[in-house]
Amino acid sequence: MFRKWILVILFCTFASAHGAEVKDININELKALMSEGVTVIDVRTPGEWAQTGIVEGSIPIMFFDEKRKAHPKKWLNEASSYIQPEKKVALICRSGNRSKVIGKYLVKQHGYQHVYNVKGGIISWVKHGNKTVKDQ
Repeated sequence: MFRKWILVILFCTFASAHGAEVKDININELKALMSEGVTVIDVRTPGEWAQTGIVEGSIPIMFFDEKRKAHPKKWLNEASSYIQPEKKVALICRSGNRSKVIGKYLVKQHGYQHVYNVKGGIISWVKHGNKTVKDQ
C-alpha cells in the first residue's frame, strides 16, 4: 500500500495550485521557520516517536501506520485542525522520504501552497545535536 501511495503522489499528472511544489529544507532552515511560528507536523508512527522523541513544538500525526498502510483522510482531518492551504507547514519523518510524499499529497491534491520537507528527517535533527522531547 505504501508503494501504491508513493506512485499515486509522485506520478500525479494534474496541475497543482499556482505551481506550488514541496521545498526540501535543512535543519537550519527548519529552525528559522520554527522561529517564525511555522507549524511542524511529525508524520511518523507512535513507536518511532517513543523511540527518538519529537522536535519540541511539533505535532505528531501518523500518516502511514506500522504496516505501511496510508490513512490520508484520517490524517488530513486531524492535520487540518493545525494547518491551512494558504499557511506554511513543515513535515518531518525519519529520513525525509515519507514527509516528501505527504507534502506532495498536500500540494497536488489539496492545494497547499507552502509545504516544506525536512531533508534527513529526525535522523538529521538528532545528528546535528538537537534535542527531542518524549511522551507525546
